[in-house]
Amino acid sequence: MKRWHLFPVLSLLCLSPFAQAESTGEKVLQLQQQMAVMQGELSSLVAVQQANKGSQSALADLLGRTQRLEQEVRDLRGELDTKTHALQTRQQALAAKLADLTAAATAVTASASSTAITASSAALINPAAIVASAASNASAPTIQSLGQTDYQKAFDWLRQGKYGSAVTGLQGFIQKYPQSSLIPDAYYWLGQAQYVLGQNDAALKSLYTVQTRFSQSSKAPEAMLRMAEIYQAIGQSGKARVVLDRIIRQYPSTPSAQKAEAQLQALPAKK
Repeated sequence: MKRWHLFPVLSLLCLSPFAQAESTGEKVLQLQQQMAVMQGELSSLVAVQQANKGSQSALADLLGRTQRLEQEVRDLRGELDTKTHALQTRQQALAAKLADLTAAATAVTASASSTAITASSAALINPAAIVASAASNASAPTIQSLGQTDYQKAFDWLRQGKYGSAVTGLQGFIQKYPQSSLIPDAYYWLGQAQYVLGQNDAALKSLYTVQTRFSQSSKAPEAMLRMAEIYQAIGQSGKARVVLDRIIRQYPSTPSAQKAEAQLQALPAKK
């Protein structure tokens, strides 16, 4: 009986090393599993750390680029300020120069207008003086023309202020020598003499003949200028303006056109 009781005990004693070995193996396996888990976590931590390092590097790079851009903006702003100041200075200089030019042009225009008004007023107040001055400045014909002796005699009366005799002499010349090359001049001075005598309608008719029949003559634009003065003298500024505009159109870039422009400025404004 004692042997049979000892047998289970001996069996347990014989099996304990195997049980211990199995327990140790399970622990080793558990440790290996824990190590595997820990290695995975360690790999994750390393990956996170590397990612953080990459983010920090990218952030540092971005910060550097931002600082460089800010410096470029400051440089550009300084350059813009410099150019803006230079532009403003130039604009001020141009404005001052333009103001000087405008003042000079205004002074010239005022002077021209004043001269035109003075001349126009003198013509209205004393036409005889204007005609006498024009006659004294007129040159004698350089080419011998038909009836030149008769023409010169009548013209000399005009210069001497004998306007009645001048009118008679010029009318006689026109009737006697209608083909003479001096006919345009004769009509022109006839109109001048009639204007001095106050024969405005007759003067306008004589001067109009120069304008229409002898438009290529050098006396044509001068005759039109005298017509404009007569119209202004008798209070017909509208007709004077029409005549002056026609001079500027038909005879541009001539002394007569310049005189016409000055007289236009002296006329009363349109109502």
